[in-house]
Amino acid sequence: MSTSNSSSYSISPPNVDPSTPVQEIPVLIVGAGPVGLFEAVLLTKMGIRVRIIEREPQIAPMSRALGTQARSLEILSMVEEGFIDKILAQGRRLQIVNLYYGSRPMCAMPYARHGGTTRFEKPLFMEQEKLSKVLAKELEGMGVKIEFGWELVDTEVVESVGNESYVKTMIRQTVKPENGEREHQVIRSEFLVAADGGRSTVRHKVNIPFPGKTLSNKNIMFDGIIDTDLELKDIIALTGVNYKTMFIMRMSDSNHRIVVEVDDFGPDDDLDQINRDLTVADLERYVKACLHPETKFKVIENHWLICYRVNERRAENYIHKDRILLAGDAAHVHSPAGGQGMNTGLQDSYNLAWKLALVINKLAPISLLQTYHDERLPMAERAIALSSKLLDRARDQGPVFHYIKRFFLTVSPLLMFMKSLFFPRENAMLGIRYPANSINQPHKTQPQPKDSAHQVGARAPDGPIIRLTPVSSEDVSTIDRIDTSTEGQQVHVQEILLGVGKFHVLVFAGDSLADPTSFQEREKELANRAEEHLSQWRSRWHYTISRDNKTDNQLFKFNVIGAGKLHKVHLSGSLVQRAQGNGRLFWDSAEFHGLYGVPQAKGAIVVIRPDSQIAYRVEGHGKEAWADVTEYFESILT
Repeated sequence: MSTSNSSSYSISPPNVDPSTPVQEIPVLIVGAGPVGLFEAVLLTKMGIRVRIIEREPQIAPMSRALGTQARSLEILSMVEEGFIDKILAQGRRLQIVNLYYGSRPMCAMPYARHGGTTRFEKPLFMEQEKLSKVLAKELEGMGVKIEFGWELVDTEVVESVGNESYVKTMIRQTVKPENGEREHQVIRSEFLVAADGGRSTVRHKVNIPFPGKTLSNKNIMFDGIIDTDLELKDIIALTGVNYKTMFIMRMSDSNHRIVVEVDDFGPDDDLDQINRDLTVADLERYVKACLHPETKFKVIENHWLICYRVNERRAENYIHKDRILLAGDAAHVHSPAGGQGMNTGLQDSYNLAWKLALVINKLAPISLLQTYHDERLPMAERAIALSSKLLDRARDQGPVFHYIKRFFLTVSPLLMFMKSLFFPRENAMLGIRYPANSINQPHKTQPQPKDSAHQVGARAPDGPIIRLTPVSSEDVSTIDRIDTSTEGQQVHVQEILLGVGKFHVLVFAGDSLADPTSFQEREKELANRAEEHLSQWRSRWHYTISRDNKTDNQLFKFNVIGAGKLHKVHLSGSLVQRAQGNGRLFWDSAEFHGLYGVPQAKGAIVVIRPDSQIAYRVEGHGKEAWADVTEYFESILT
């Protein structure tokens, strides 16, 4: 790939007018699947202009991904209040997986709950197409059009002498299919986000290696309407009488998905030819081979039928010359087992978007983007390892393993530990933790908490706190008895971490506000100290780019969490009157301080990244603690 310091475009293909105007945009997104669309939504919410192109003529009607895990639901809920409701309305919560041997039901395994550590206790079963349409509607509502039918021809990073580098990209669209006439455009962008799938054109054009392996096992996937005397509800995980594994999943509109394991690929097998020859009769034969002979099974309507093989690969680098960034399947591919693929991609998008916004707003150096690679590449390796483990557990491994599985299916209703065996907690992706780096900084002198869930880089724990109901000083005297169940609304802390691209500062006041006789004095002291530092931060660092003056340019939100016995004086203080995100007082009635490893006697200040991972923490909330937090922000922001 050549580079150029001139204004001419060496990547222009033959027969393209060299005077083709160059269109400029901060971010070009290639690929309009869930990952690309989510990236576009997030950046647009932060005021960053994007252009998103997709080579296909529409959102893909067929959905490879079907499940949205708890962690992905959390980050989707952070976009803005009410956004997650649009998504939840499109799917259903998974409750049960029904385990079968052949045609015989053995037991029903409930999905493992997560002990109140998230408000999304069950994964959401929703076709990928539906999520894409919700995101597309949100994007179009902000005035951004998805440009279907445009494909990337070539792209490169131009490293100009004395100037910042940029990306130049040639795209094209067929305007007259009858004679092959095409329109070409040249785009200059500060960044390009490649969300163009496992066969990423961008990745190929910039020569990023994609090492890994292709597995030999052959699988057939079907979507459509079936007639069978199997009891079809939620998900069936079936161990076949022929040693093979099959899954049947209830989808929308009376459709069902079937994934059935068949013979391994041979050395001379051609996947494209296999798919050309594949018929519904083949599917029925493979399915019936898994079932007991007397079982009825027939395909009524075929909407999608493919044979596929599993690749386990990840890009060697997620970033090319600081300017081209891979996300989703363009960066990693693996088995669909465990429902990790799309979810890992959505989390790529969120991790990347706020960092891009900081760099584009000149609030952080471009080197910040290296943390995207450093944090997300291990997450791809984690997803590959987990899906591989689950795939190996499910696939045919011969008669001995087959009979072991039959034994466990027989006794599983008696074994409570089988919940964790079949549905490991890591599927929900709640334990994701990033290493210490320029963003995730342990305190210089204070020891890290012993529990890794409390340390920097970990997901911000979720749990219930009380949003107190304000009462005027005149009315507070009429209250006889205080009860957190009636004097406030229980919310999960993830519900108050709203707003794309915001750092959330949680001030754990501990029991310093509990004493009603000193409450007003201590509340005033805390509020004044917080205001002093927040006003300095907001003056120094804020978003300067806006979208039609609709973008919230604040970079910082903060809330206070008190603990101890609640008194009526707490309901009439100044902090309880404040807006959420601007110093609102919440109350801990269920050991929430302990969930973050904060001793109530000392309190703490915890900085939550825009993607709700813990960035920094310091014990106490006095003058020295606030100065430490300021020093932290000075180390990452410019």
